[in-house]
Amino acid sequence: MNSITKRKPYVRGMAPNWWQKLGFYRFYMLREGTAVPAVWFSIVLLYGVFSLKGGAAGWESFLHFLQNPVVLLINAIALAAALLHTKTWFELAPKASIVIVKDEKMGPELIIKALWAVMIVATAIILGVVLL
Repeated sequence: MNSITKRKPYVRGMAPNWWQKLGFYRFYMLREGTAVPAVWFSIVLLYGVFSLKGGAAGWESFLHFLQNPVVLLINAIALAAALLHTKTWFELAPKASIVIVKDEKMGPELIIKALWAVMIVATAIILGVVLL
């Protein structure tokens, strides 16, 4: 038998500015906000891929779009957001994985440095392939 109550459930009030009260929450919102510039980058990338379909004229139009100062500014913001996201992700990686390092002094720092090294090498290889 189901008991039906006329009592309303307690719902704790949440102010719209809850995240502004502590620095931890503000940084959390900033980090989560890095998804917006990632969406911008994805749209620009898709625009570039579809511009290739238009031949040389389509590609020239895309390059002209990329040279717009507003687009350059948004791309710089997107790059900064991606670097912030990467930094925080690399700092979380040692906490999310179980890696046994014999030298306790180099524990998480070693993993973070290795991740940065891999990213730099991969970026250099990709840039080398694209620019050559």
